[in-house]
Amino acid sequence: MVHEYPIIVLAAGLSKRFPGNKLLYEYEPGKPVVRMTVENALEAGVGPVVVVTGYMRKKIIDALSNLNYVEVYNKNYYEGMSSSVKAGVGYVVKNIKAYRGVFITPGDAAWIHPLVYRFITEKHVISRDLYRIIVASYNERKGHPILFTRETVPEILGISEEKRGLKELTRKYRRNTLVLELWFPGIILDLDTPNDLNRIKFYMKK
Repeated sequence: MVHEYPIIVLAAGLSKRFPGNKLLYEYEPGKPVVRMTVENALEAGVGPVVVVTGYMRKKIIDALSNLNYVEVYNKNYYEGMSSSVKAGVGYVVKNIKAYRGVFITPGDAAWIHPLVYRFITEKHVISRDLYRIIVASYNERKGHPILFTRETVPEILGISEEKRGLKELTRKYRRNTLVLELWFPGIILDLDTPNDLNRIKFYMKK
């Protein structure tokens, strides 16, 4: 399955609700959140990892030193997440011909177990392209990552913040979406505010 399911990690945002850049917060000593996210994505082994940078680019790159990923710089990062999604997906379309789908993963989703990516790709292969979107779920709560199949890519490249970005597509394909229930709490964990740290610690103790 190598190179069939690229993982796009969105690491370009302004991090407005967290003091400092949340992606650079060291949840574990010496290991920023964005590094944890990318390491898990790389360990999954389902395809290349594409990191979209923007805000505080240099520090994000420094946090990912010595990792085997591809950087895509989004010069329009201030326009919102849709611009970063399109930058990452655009890279995949131009450079990875054999992809069967693309994962979209926020840079602060650092607690996604590598097996989650593998289970989703295996489910896509078994389903024989029955679904357009596969989203991971924990305890009946949808989270990340989300796999968008190759057929949806032209529409992804046309999303905008004005039309609510990827939410427009997830709404359109809700009847062609598989919600894959798994037993990894990291699926529903991300870091938006300092209060989220308590929730993360609670779930990761389970």
